[in-house]
Amino acid sequence: MATVVCKSGRAVTRPQGIRFLRRAFAVLALSAAAGAGAADFPQRSIQLILSFPPGGATDVLARELSQKLGDTLGQSVVVLNRPGAGGLIGMQAAARSEADGYTLYISSVMSNSIYEALNGKQQVSLDGDFDAVGAIASAPHILVTPSTLGIKDYASLVAYLKAAPGKYNYASMGAGTLSNLEGEIFKEQAGVDALQIPYKGSSQALPEVISGASVFMFDSVTSSLPHKQGGRIDVLGVASAKRLPVMPDVPTLKELGVQGLEAENLFALMAPKGTPKDRLDIVAGALAKAQGDAGFRKAIEAQGFQISEIPAKTLPQFILDQQAFWRDKVKALNITASK
Repeated sequence: MATVVCKSGRAVTRPQGIRFLRRAFAVLALSAAAGAGAADFPQRSIQLILSFPPGGATDVLARELSQKLGDTLGQSVVVLNRPGAGGLIGMQAAARSEADGYTLYISSVMSNSIYEALNGKQQVSLDGDFDAVGAIASAPHILVTPSTLGIKDYASLVAYLKAAPGKYNYASMGAGTLSNLEGEIFKEQAGVDALQIPYKGSSQALPEVISGASVFMFDSVTSSLPHKQGGRIDVLGVASAKRLPVMPDVPTLKELGVQGLEAENLFALMAPKGTPKDRLDIVAGALAKAQGDAGFRKAIEAQGFQISEIPAKTLPQFILDQQAFWRDKVKALNITASK
């Protein structure tokens, strides 16, 4: 029987040689197909799902990002607003989409972690139903007081509250929100007593602070910044690891000795579980390019965001750590979804 000599020098019979060549061609074909799949992505528009309504700071972040991603990827990236049910409507829509790279999701990691801590594991979760693309930016909250009180620093607020335990209240964006938990952590750290008055979002809560009906509040930069600039509120501290570019004179709460209030309020780019890694890598590259763009940075910093420095490879662990942190805090502070 005729033989074929393979590259290694080993002699094989003709049937064996044919089988060997077929296997080699199959491997080459699969490799070529995989390479082509990455090179050809994306071939159509991508949907970017957001669990927030149009018009807010997070919507601005999503639309600025979608523009930059689209410029790099060569396809339009369309923002789809799916608010409701504590973010679950948008999350479910994204998780149940095809895992092909054509659906992305912007997650508020902290809000999701707090929601799960208060309500238990849901039908979908960030750690179980998504692959991480990368951390986008954070939007930490700030501690504000009405300017009419004349309280200009953290120590003065603590002294004011300690002088009349239980007499004053603070406003929050709602029971079980980040704003609520920040208020309770502040009370615990400062050793003060104040009653929470929950409202339906910042648009209802902040006017009560401005009027003096509530002594303090943890609010978003976007909502509070115009009122700071207008002299209606004073900002005493930032609940993050770093000072904010839009108000560099305001110290972080950590600088003031408050522990456990580095609530970065991270927004991350996710994809449905099982999305091909080569496509995740392409989108991650486009995200990194956007974060390095001066125009993008300026636009989102004006909304109170800071570009995240959390590496993509550590994002999954960061999500798990946040879930554990807020689970422990909710239990320790005895916070419920209605309290």
